[in-house]
Amino acid sequence: MAEEAILVKTENTIPLKRALAKKLYLKKKDQVQISSILNISQPMVSNYLSSKEEISNEIMNLAEKISEKIINGSSANFHTCVTFLDDEIQGNFYVANETELISEEKTRIIDSITEAFLMLKDKNISELIPEVKINIAMAKENAKNPDDVAAFLNGLIIADDKVTGNNGIRFGKSRHLTNLILYLKSKIKVNAMMNLAYHEEISKTSFKLGYLTKDFKFEKRQTTPDILVHKGDFGLEPCVYVLGENAVEVVNKVLRIKEELNDIER
Repeated sequence: MAEEAILVKTENTIPLKRALAKKLYLKKKDQVQISSILNISQPMVSNYLSSKEEISNEIMNLAEKISEKIINGSSANFHTCVTFLDDEIQGNFYVANETELISEEKTRIIDSITEAFLMLKDKNISELIPEVKINIAMAKENAKNPDDVAAFLNGLIIADDKVTGNNGIRFGKSRHLTNLILYLKSKIKVNAMMNLAYHEEISKTSFKLGYLTKDFKFEKRQTTPDILVHKGDFGLEPCVYVLGENAVEVVNKVLRIKEELNDIER
């Protein structure tokens, strides 16, 4: 699938690697690991770490963002890019094969999931965080296969009970949510979902509940619910899935669920 690429000016490539070496070292990566990540020799890593040469704030900020992605599990590859354009380009782009070019509908999906993330960012949702990874998925209107469903790569990043970051949005990467949303689309009207921990008081909220069987099948004679409950099984924690037309609607429901649960507990 399309992968994120960051383009920088030629003269900034060495300062960026120098900044990355310093950032990764501060994040507890040793010189051998940094050498492997940046594809440079260990003596060069040592040289970069001891360098007193000034690095611009712009490059240091970019290095911080890249180093966070690396620390959170994203692999980094460094390549030279040659462009034949009148204007020099730099910034964040996506590299894709011809069949992976982002359509207008996929752009709307990415925008909706991105906005949903920003709505959750830095919110304390401790009571709703499951033991498994938490994620948001959204499908194309006529989704037929996993490549028609987008979600956050490796789920949302949680720190101190708050949503703090993500490793980018990809199509066809969240196997569980992807398979579930594709299945549900054949039963009810739904395009997006988010998984949460099961809360005993969830039935006392104003939202319409539905239920999944142990093997994640939709129980019959149900209209489209706001929340689907899976009661768990051997080795599986109970969980809920918040449903909606798009990712923003789903997160709006999640935030309202949080508020209602807090009111119930008071």
